[in-house]
Amino acid sequence: MTVNLFDPNFYRAANPDLLGLNDTEALSHFEQFGLKEGRKFSVAFDLDYYRTVNPDLVTANLNNQQLYEHFQKFGINEGRASSQFFSASYYVANNQDLQNAGFNYQQGLQHFVNYGLKEGRVGNLKTDIFFNAVAAGDATENSAILWTRTADPTTNKGKITDLIVQVATDPQFNGIQNTLLTKTNPDRDYTAKLDNTSLQSNTRYYYRFLAPGGEVSPVGTFKTAPNKTEQAPLRMAFSADTAGEWRPYPLIKDFNQLNLDFLVYLGDTIYETPSGNTTTGVGISPATADPFADPAQALADYRRKYLENLLPVTPNGFPGLRSFYAAQGNYTLLDNHELGDKQFANGGAPAGTPAGAGVDPTNPIYDANTTGTFINKTPGYQAVLKPYQDYQPIREKIISAPNDPRIDGTLQQYFAQPWGANALFVNVDDRSYRDIRMRRTNAEGRIVDDVGSRADNPDRTMLGSTQLNWLKQTLLQAKNDGVTWKIVAISAPIDENASTSGNKIIPLDTGKTWIGGYRAERNDLLKFIADNKIDNVVFLTADDHENRVNELTYTDPLTGSRVRVPNALTIVAGPMAAFGPGLINNHSFENIKSLADGIVAQQQATGVDLLGLDPNFPGLQNVFREGDPNANTLRQPVDFYSPDTFNYVTLDVSADGNKLSVNTYGMNPYPTNSFPDISQVDPVRRILGFDIMRKGGL
Repeated sequence: MTVNLFDPNFYRAANPDLLGLNDTEALSHFEQFGLKEGRKFSVAFDLDYYRTVNPDLVTANLNNQQLYEHFQKFGINEGRASSQFFSASYYVANNQDLQNAGFNYQQGLQHFVNYGLKEGRVGNLKTDIFFNAVAAGDATENSAILWTRTADPTTNKGKITDLIVQVATDPQFNGIQNTLLTKTNPDRDYTAKLDNTSLQSNTRYYYRFLAPGGEVSPVGTFKTAPNKTEQAPLRMAFSADTAGEWRPYPLIKDFNQLNLDFLVYLGDTIYETPSGNTTTGVGISPATADPFADPAQALADYRRKYLENLLPVTPNGFPGLRSFYAAQGNYTLLDNHELGDKQFANGGAPAGTPAGAGVDPTNPIYDANTTGTFINKTPGYQAVLKPYQDYQPIREKIISAPNDPRIDGTLQQYFAQPWGANALFVNVDDRSYRDIRMRRTNAEGRIVDDVGSRADNPDRTMLGSTQLNWLKQTLLQAKNDGVTWKIVAISAPIDENASTSGNKIIPLDTGKTWIGGYRAERNDLLKFIADNKIDNVVFLTADDHENRVNELTYTDPLTGSRVRVPNALTIVAGPMAAFGPGLINNHSFENIKSLADGIVAQQQATGVDLLGLDPNFPGLQNVFREGDPNANTLRQPVDFYSPDTFNYVTLDVSADGNKLSVNTYGMNPYPTNSFPDISQVDPVRRILGFDIMRKGGL
């Protein structure tokens, strides 16, 4: 009996140039070319492995065809190991049911191919592998990035290992669609990342990684995007800001029950700051090294921060973001803390001398970078960007734009992904190319943000000209294509507020925001949206460590007056766990209302559009606010405001595109460096919400 080891799905997945072949064509290619070329075609048999572990075959100098024939005629009957994942002698000896059934090695191989692999049975010697986490991201209609990290289960030090990746349409893996191979990479901190490119659209998938010794990772899930002509609903969520001082992030413990199509992780996925209880010694994590002064140490430190967010703080405790990453596919944005929150947070600023030192932010000569050098090309910047690439399930494509040196050769993190006929998700990179954050010396001699007239400089950019033009045309094309909801993710807030937030400590409209430091480009973008009648643009953002909903205005260049962008809004979410909400101890509705009213008073005094949505915002329905039974009638600023919670926001678009539902869920914050067990925190609850019906919707 000869066992058929050829797996057409595996063959296509392992050889991307063959993705267009059907099963018959794939087999024909394998028989005519693939075997001779040494292409991978089976989990149970690997030509290079079989040759390497059998020195007598190396001595015999067998070619690939002869090697395969040797295994089928002799090797399998001798119980030789045939791949990193399968040894017939081990498999039969360590599966009692096969021994009881009297299986020989050939029958054992057949069983592994037909059943054992799907069942996750151990096919070779144990390798003592632990999976820190799994993640999926950047899904398209037919592809998604899959990620994991492997480590020693005792020391948690990274380990190199070959891995099987199984992708199925059911969580029990009865319907395995793809089987792939990958390997963890020590140059990427023992992570593995691969692009699964042979998927069906609008499909819920489940995936897992298997080590050679049978160790199985947690099961993750993701969904591919529906075809852009398909009337399909969308269910998504977004938030940001997970600081180490507030591990292990109990807000996210039930994300696997949200049944999300995807989540937008809006930056500040790690913080460079120290954390830990110095009294008890729990959770101690030093600050990262300065990436300019010591890029090598910074590289190691930033990787440490990413890994810590996946681990329990205390033995057998809740494992941080581990379940969060597995619960859905993600789209991830870069923000200031991944870049050290200093000069490297402004990727388009001048590199300075030496490269990476940056320049004087109080000197207006650097407000718009004309030096020809950029922070995003320096060793320090690359040192902190690399851990982000290593640990986030993002697609890695390098931009070729010879006519735009600001963007040429950089990692492309901006893209648009249709989600059916009625929604477009747009991922914007407003960190990598932005001009310098401007500063000034105040009357007390302190260096503070300069949000004055320098921010009106039309040569300053947040996105870079290439990305800005792309964003405009993407939104315009969506309008022309009849896409109802254009959902745009940005890491920096784009709304205009009063000068201080409700907790009186964290300022708004600072130099890092669109309105505080990049007003001309903000005005240009919002006016473009209004002039071209691009309706239903929803900007999602975070970074201000509070939840609020606002409309958007731009300044009319002729009159100088503020003009609302029709049917546009912005939602600020978060933090999931970070500084800010804990400054408010009184969580009563009355207190939050007084804070909201204080902001409104400042806005009225300065002519800024008021907090929240206008009560007559087109299509606004079903306004809900915890503590306000009259929210749908009053629709007052507090009904769109939560500055005192750790939170996330969900968005649901109906299949016909007629309705957008927005809901904030959150919990009261807990003290910094307290590292509570998930049973010790307040439950997650609905804070606020509303629906918007599109024009012509029912």
